[in-house]
Amino acid sequence: MKKLAKHLIGTAGFFLVGFLLLLGVRELLGPEDEYAEMRFRGYYREAEDVLDVVFVGNSHIYRYWQSPFAWEEYGMASSQLTISAMPGSIVKNTAVEALKTQSPEVLVVDLTTFANEDEENNKVHMLLDNMKLSMNYLDTVENYCKYSGVTGTDKLQYYFPIMQFHSRWKELGEGDFSETKRSYMNANYQQVFLEKQLGKNKKNPLAEGRAAIGPQNEAALRDFLEWCGGQDTKILFLAVPVLNAGRQEMIHTAADIVEEAGFEVVNYNEKAAYESLGLEEATDFSDMNHTNIKGSYKFTLALGKYLMETYGLKDRRGEAGYESMDKESEAYCRLVGKYLASSDGK
Repeated sequence: MKKLAKHLIGTAGFFLVGFLLLLGVRELLGPEDEYAEMRFRGYYREAEDVLDVVFVGNSHIYRYWQSPFAWEEYGMASSQLTISAMPGSIVKNTAVEALKTQSPEVLVVDLTTFANEDEENNKVHMLLDNMKLSMNYLDTVENYCKYSGVTGTDKLQYYFPIMQFHSRWKELGEGDFSETKRSYMNANYQQVFLEKQLGKNKKNPLAEGRAAIGPQNEAALRDFLEWCGGQDTKILFLAVPVLNAGRQEMIHTAADIVEEAGFEVVNYNEKAAYESLGLEEATDFSDMNHTNIKGSYKFTLALGKYLMETYGLKDRRGEAGYESMDKESEAYCRLVGKYLASSDGK
């Protein structure tokens, strides 16, 4: 009997060690995205409870909002927890993760994450491979699979990236073992963002109609709104301007759902709101869905002013505990200064 018990304990220990090892290599063997890694590590390194504004969402946050600009102009202490093409199904979990270490005056949620048709999105690995292990991590996987229709053994690839990316061991390099990108308050400095311009003959259609969002996205949004109702932090839903009529109509639909639930929405796809930004489509956008560095600067200052005035935020410049923001914002502004000053984006 003792031998059997010893054997069972040994077997259980073996599988437990194997399980932990598989989880441990998820970041190493996952899809390589240095900027996603930078944004998560940069957020986790931030001192606790220093941020007054926290953003969660997809590229419609990090290609529009730059915290160093808001710090330089208003002394606003802000940061973001974002990945490219974030599915609406995991916005709640991302917000939960962000609020573990920060108690912001306002949580800004990217509404465009929900304004889509339903589809599987494997970029979820950019989040899972960089999120710290916790019960929230496990819940993130469950929520993604629930709303994306992933069932059975197919779910395992989201717990263990080695199942999907096992061949990456042949491609591993220095960048997989060390941090290669500086955070700069989680600001963006991808080259396409700094250099590309949309060009002539592109205008914002400013569609006013409504188009249905996917039923799973709508369900995820309504579930998230229920969670929002139990939070003490003020929550603002943000829809950045995009130059696609169909996407604008889905954004309007998602905004209607949020407003009906009693939450505030700032929707820059409405005519007056968009015009208040002073954006030039040809020079301030890098593509139909994102601003470049110049458009981002205008957007950050406009939204930053709104946030400061609406929520009575403090100017933190000169306060003890915020010295790193002075250094990071100054370094970022030096880095991108020549692109802001140029007339052709290069």
